Amino acid sequence: MRQFSSLQILLLLWCLTCRLLHAEITASDESKGYRIATIGGGISGTFTAKYLAEYDVGTSRDCSLDEIVVYDVSPPPPPRDEQAQTDGDTGTIQSSSDPRPKHWQGSRVSSITLSDGSTIELGASIIYSGNQLVVDMIQGDKEYLVKGKPMSTGKTQSKDTSANNKQEAMMAQEPSGFGIYHGNQEWLLKPSPFSSYPLFLQSILKPLYFIWRYNIDLFRLRQAVQRAIHAFDIVYELLNDTSSEVTYFESPMEMWEAIGLRSAAGITFHDFLDGLGLSRDRSLELGSDDVHDVAETGWWNFNWRKWIPGMGCLRSELVTAMAINTYNQDLNQLNGLVGLVSYVPAGRDLFSIEGGNHKLMDSALYQAAKLYESSKCEPKQRIQRHQKQITAVVSDENSMELLSNEESLGTFDIVILAAPLQQSRIQFLTYSPMALDRSILYPMPLGGVHDNLDSEEDDAASSGNNEHGQRSFALPLPSSATTPYTSVVSTVVSNATLNGTHFGLSNNEPWPRSILVSERGKLLEGITTLTILSADAGLIKTFSSEELSTEQRNILFGPYHIVEYEQSWGGGREQAKDGGATPNFGGGRRSDSLPYIVYQGSKHWGKTDGKGPALYYVNAIESSVAAIEISAIGSKSTAKLVARQLGLISPWNDRMPREEL
Repeated sequence: MRQFSSLQILLLLWCLTCRLLHAEITASDESKGYRIATIGGGISGTFTAKYLAEYDVGTSRDCSLDEIVVYDVSPPPPPRDEQAQTDGDTGTIQSSSDPRPKHWQGSRVSSITLSDGSTIELGASIIYSGNQLVVDMIQGDKEYLVKGKPMSTGKTQSKDTSANNKQEAMMAQEPSGFGIYHGNQEWLLKPSPFSSYPLFLQSILKPLYFIWRYNIDLFRLRQAVQRAIHAFDIVYELLNDTSSEVTYFESPMEMWEAIGLRSAAGITFHDFLDGLGLSRDRSLELGSDDVHDVAETGWWNFNWRKWIPGMGCLRSELVTAMAINTYNQDLNQLNGLVGLVSYVPAGRDLFSIEGGNHKLMDSALYQAAKLYESSKCEPKQRIQRHQKQITAVVSDENSMELLSNEESLGTFDIVILAAPLQQSRIQFLTYSPMALDRSILYPMPLGGVHDNLDSEEDDAASSGNNEHGQRSFALPLPSSATTPYTSVVSTVVSNATLNGTHFGLSNNEPWPRSILVSERGKLLEGITTLTILSADAGLIKTFSSEELSTEQRNILFGPYHIVEYEQSWGGGREQAKDGGATPNFGGGRRSDSLPYIVYQGSKHWGKTDGKGPALYYVNAIESSVAAIEISAIGSKSTAKLVARQLGLISPWNDRMPREEL
């Protein structure tokens, strides 16, 4: 019989161990294949898909995600080569959200293309150059995402010299700047008197004019905004850090607390501005008699600005008008955080994406797919987008099934809701861990569950059990997840002739490019903003709370105007219940949000290994503030939590052996 040396035996054992480990790893890899469904194809949904792909390929290099499927009520964009063929004059009006089911508003970042090739934003229109996540997305697809002038039509001009001269002459007559209209032919702030001056003089005189008009208030608010911008810079650092436990924010409130903005999110913007010491002219506010007032007697509260020519009130003029323009809410309705965000664009570098801001969503999925194509992952279509209306999400202990009416779309390990919960029209259901009849479905406890506080004696008298487990009961949803969003209607008209007499402007006075309104101006005119996109073509866009009547449009635009497009964000008669543009912030009273993870199957089913389906909610972040960049921050936060749950990333204390903790 052959004798083996000790060294040979050790080598044999080593080879056997390696083969067993390889088989175990291979089996583990084959068993991964996670499927993720994202409901909502706007900024939140598409950016989340991109970040998940980065964690799967760029960080872990695991190729653990078999599919990231985005479902939306709007169709996916055509391939890029087809988009290039249809650029320019199309002969018909095209919307980036169409065609979609009736009474569904689609993404709040959308645009239309007019028959002459002009592109007009219907929703979120401008992007601040300091928005790092959006700018990073642009850097990843520079040829497709080209920065353009904000609030322009983006129409390509002829390169013919004579045409250029004609264009320059026309632009010299185009309106510029902004004004604040108070209604009844009154202006709080008329168009800049320097609009006819050379540009280099305008760049000097305009800042001096605003410093004179708003003086110390202007500096106080700018300092507060600068502090907020610095706080957001910290957010980006925290989101990019995957090694520290404290950078995994379970809820938006945790993040605001970490960067010192939690208190601002819980008070009205008026209260926040009071803390900064900004002056307030209550005569410009509606219902000022009903507003609680602090003592305003004594020489120290004398409103000296009213008696100095050219002086104004920053809070009651510009800040209020910008809040109404951006969120269709006044300073008592906004919280301090969202108020600061609404003022960030003032005097800063802004842009829009040429061809429409909706291209950001298209590019996010394109970049996600490219990440997999350039990786060593098995070739397959991991990034998908389908036009489906999700009507139900049903969870058991192992997975979640998505239903579109009677059609099953399959089961998923993770489901991400990337749309406002109160607008989703989705039933979230689960089987009960405690029920004897497993065919009965119960509402998913999205608000969490808590233990029954009854005594043990009371519990002995009655079973105390329900579908969520022994002595466990579902918590109600916070008001931020149930309150309807504010309504906004975008109206685009051409061939308009603005009525100068109606606005109290003489024939010689210049029109501003954008007409903002005060609280009274909004009430009297029925609009929140009017923007002159092209004076030559009579092309104008308005925002309003409700659809403008024919009489209102004739007063504003003349009898020969043409309505090119009308988009209702909760402002239509049929969409008021299920749509909306921005959250109703309730002056900070509704800032408490749901967490990003609203249902964790492992906890609900009592699993100790932590494995099970989960439902995440990206739009939880909108309870305190809403903007394109804010949606991207919510996407990054959510993707980070999902990646951690699936083992794609982990903080250092998760990687340490137990004996080292």
